[in-house]
Amino acid sequence: MPKPAKHRTMTLNGVDVVVLTPEQHAGLESARRQLGGAQAQVAGMKLDLRRGRQLLGEAQRVLASIPADQIERLEGQLGPGRGVPQLIADIRAALPRTPGTSPRT
Repeated sequence: MPKPAKHRTMTLNGVDVVVLTPEQHAGLESARRQLGGAQAQVAGMKLDLRRGRQLLGEAQRVLASIPADQIERLEGQLGPGRGVPQLIADIRAALPRTPGTSPRT
């Protein structure tokens, strides 16, 4: 098996440059495209996470604004033994903590 060709360095107009073989250049381009795809995927996941946090925050605000007399009527309708206070507690637990604040109870 032949050794992979090594890149060469040279100085051109006072600037150090690296001269790649065509195979090395193709590999570098492939890696660049893969990195771009991975960065786009991470950006999409961050956007989804941000949207999920916003939705949880909005759900918490809506549930917290339900009058007490209506909360009693809703008790148990969210699942066995689950009511609005438990749902709000679950949402609060899922939301990220603001730096410098103590956990909510």
